[in-house]
Amino acid sequence: MKQLTKYKIIFFGLLFLPMFNYAQETNPSINNEGCFSNVFFNTLLVLIIALLIVIYALGQTLKNIADSDYLINKSIESDGKNKSNDIIKKTSVLLILLSGFQLKAQTTHHTVNSWLIGGLDMLTFFSMIAVILVEGIIIVVLYRMIMGFIKPITQMRVQKPKTKTILEKINASIDIDKEQDIILDHDYDGIKELDNDLPPWWKYGFYLSIVVAFIYMINYHVLGTGDLQIVEYNKALAQGKLEVEEYMKTAANNVDETNVKQLEGADIETGKQLFIANCSACHGKLGQGTVGPNLTDVYWLHGGALADIFKTIKYGWVDKGMKSWKEDLSPVQIAQLASFIKTLSGTNPPEAKSPQGDLFKEEKSNTRDSITVVEDTLMIKKDTIQ
Repeated sequence: MKQLTKYKIIFFGLLFLPMFNYAQETNPSINNEGCFSNVFFNTLLVLIIALLIVIYALGQTLKNIADSDYLINKSIESDGKNKSNDIIKKTSVLLILLSGFQLKAQTTHHTVNSWLIGGLDMLTFFSMIAVILVEGIIIVVLYRMIMGFIKPITQMRVQKPKTKTILEKINASIDIDKEQDIILDHDYDGIKELDNDLPPWWKYGFYLSIVVAFIYMINYHVLGTGDLQIVEYNKALAQGKLEVEEYMKTAANNVDETNVKQLEGADIETGKQLFIANCSACHGKLGQGTVGPNLTDVYWLHGGALADIFKTIKYGWVDKGMKSWKEDLSPVQIAQLASFIKTLSGTNPPEAKSPQGDLFKEEKSNTRDSITVVEDTLMIKKDTIQ
């Protein structure tokens, strides 16, 4: 009963809305034939018409719900059916009133006003906005009425059969109460066998492996668009070598006399070229010595270890005519040059200069290889058992 009173109040409230529209006719009018050429006006007009269509659809839905057997049989109040018909009648009257309101808003003459909103005078603009608001209110009311009718229906829940979990579906497991349908005649000491199918995940995985194998064969062995393992390995090695070289261009420059290591291979050849270009003038192309000392014997003025040679090249000995090369050569180049000089020891080139400095002996590390296998001390004697 309270809902019916609320609907009556809304109905009569909306009934008096068009009176504001009729009051506009007393204002001085101007020619408004150019409204339909205004894009903003046409947009609002299309919105009004669209809302009318929504109202009509909701009204028809409400009518169908009100005429359904469920509401007739399950009506709480004795006059439920009459109330539903009364609501439908009121909704129809509202639609008629709204249509008249819209048409009246379109034909109303407007007061001359210098204020324009989107090319429309204020009276036209606010009139159309009022129509849209009224339509919105009606849509909300109709929607709430429909939801009020169907809410009891949605609350009636029909008991659904138990749905299987994802694990049960992918295993296609049979319920325990249905295992009698798939039991076999095999009986092994009281243990019986069930005729279960293969799980779907196993079958589809097997089918997928066949498809993948076919694609693999076409890609790698027929078309040759993919690289086989040995080709991928060689490419990875080449890429790794490039990355190492790129790294050495920057990180290798951190080398100094405290961590320099003996280089080999291409680095020795590079060191040889550096020696010929920068050191041969004082030490000879073969390291036999000219102005500078002989680099092929075992006598050294400032130490013959790799770190000592690196330090001598880097900082020089200005008082003895040896310049510092750290501004001319990078740390990597100095390491290459020092490694090449170490290879000159014992080459005995012709016309070598007499030894200078102190005898140098290379210190050998006394640290034994930790991976060396210790001889077996648990020697098993010959079998004395006769």
